[in-house]
Amino acid sequence: MSTIHETGALGADAQRDKSAVLIRLLKGPLYLHRQRDLWQVLLREQYSIRDYFQQIGLSLLIDEAEGYAFLKQPESEEEESAQELPRLVSRRSLSFAQTLLLVCLRKRLAEHDSEESAPRLIVTRQEIHQWLLPYFPEVGNEVKQRRELDALIKKCDEMGFLSMLPKHPDDFEVPRILKAFVTAEQIVEFNQLLAQKLAVAGNTEDYAEEHTQENAE
Repeated sequence: MSTIHETGALGADAQRDKSAVLIRLLKGPLYLHRQRDLWQVLLREQYSIRDYFQQIGLSLLIDEAEGYAFLKQPESEEEESAQELPRLVSRRSLSFAQTLLLVCLRKRLAEHDSEESAPRLIVTRQEIHQWLLPYFPEVGNEVKQRRELDALIKKCDEMGFLSMLPKHPDDFEVPRILKAFVTAEQIVEFNQLLAQKLAVAGNTEDYAEEHTQENAE
């Protein structure tokens, strides 16, 4: 039979584990394959954890099949309202190049899921360069351009959409949480936008070439 002291100790341990989950989620996504102990606590205490975050205006999203969980702060209907809550989860403003890379990664993840059985998708720095280069103008300084692409990769790594493998600086895991941020519908919309941009760029180049030839004549 447990004593009062033992029961109190068990309660303190459970509260400490729950606090560890709360802190982890406030710092960023929680992944099953990285923190199995915390993941089990999350599933066991998810209702009380969800209630806790709802009290401070945050939604807890859990995808048990993919093995990740993260917090989302719903957008206020009245952005300028004095009653709007301070943001605990920062908004991400992505550049065109960052969006392009995320879409490429999301499309590769979809291909991986349909063709391969391995749960983890690993991509190389060279692969990412090959995906991106066709969408950038040709330049004389290729070394500088590749440095810019590497800076883009580093930024996406810092945002959590890539994860560099330990001791393998040119290999990256694509986290499955990317599926929650880039949907199939967004890929279609971005591809349409990209096609329009490429068409405009192509027309501009054709016009410049024709204009140059006319001047030469």
